[in-house]
Amino acid sequence: MTKTLKVVRGVVRVVLVVIGAWFVVSGLAHLPRLFLGIGIILAGILSSVLLSIPIRKQEGDRAWPPPMRPDAGHPLARFLLQPEVLIVLLGFFFNFWWEVSQIPMYTGINRGIPYFGENTVEMKLFFVQTFWRAALLDALLILGAHLLTSQIYQDRYWFVRGGGFLGSRERPLPAWVGYLVATLVCVAFLIYLEISSYDQQLWEYSRLMPTLWTKIGLTPVGGLLISPSLVLLAARRLMQAREPERD
Repeated sequence: MTKTLKVVRGVVRVVLVVIGAWFVVSGLAHLPRLFLGIGIILAGILSSVLLSIPIRKQEGDRAWPPPMRPDAGHPLARFLLQPEVLIVLLGFFFNFWWEVSQIPMYTGINRGIPYFGENTVEMKLFFVQTFWRAALLDALLILGAHLLTSQIYQDRYWFVRGGGFLGSRERPLPAWVGYLVATLVCVAFLIYLEISSYDQQLWEYSRLMPTLWTKIGLTPVGGLLISPSLVLLAARRLMQAREPERD
């Protein structure tokens, strides 16, 4: 029964996260579709949490990998120190400033409509809207990579302590393998997004943007070569999770 629940939990989480990510990417220019994708991703995380409750009750002290919990007393602090919450918050923070730093490397956005050279309130609001959406997409991309990688370890805390392949004690898997997998997932997805968005003329590069095959901007790719590991390491540092004491 426990094994079946684990399989169901993993399948539901991965399927909903992938579907949600597709809605997010395809909804870059349509906010309702973007928020629908975010809602589907959150539903995947929530369903995983709910399915974990009976699994923990059945396994008890036999659970492997052993459960961990944030070292915090207040319920709000425990919520904020959950891996998924920290990854989204830190991912948004780091990637927002990275996105803003790339402003001079673009000459147009939103199907070629130029925004440089104008100083209107509407254009500034459009600016903020565009970059917070891009930063949120980056954060959700890192979260999705984390959730996919967690299926390899069968552990939400793989980036803290490593683990085993598919949760096995006999097949140890260090954490750095997961960091590499998460980074590759993010970069591969971003390259697809860059090509797709360029073809749809969602933006245009300035001469300052280094590109690969004209369509792929190298500074966005460089950002997601760094930020997944940076976000996961910062989350590991802040979370201060520990295994509960046993009698």
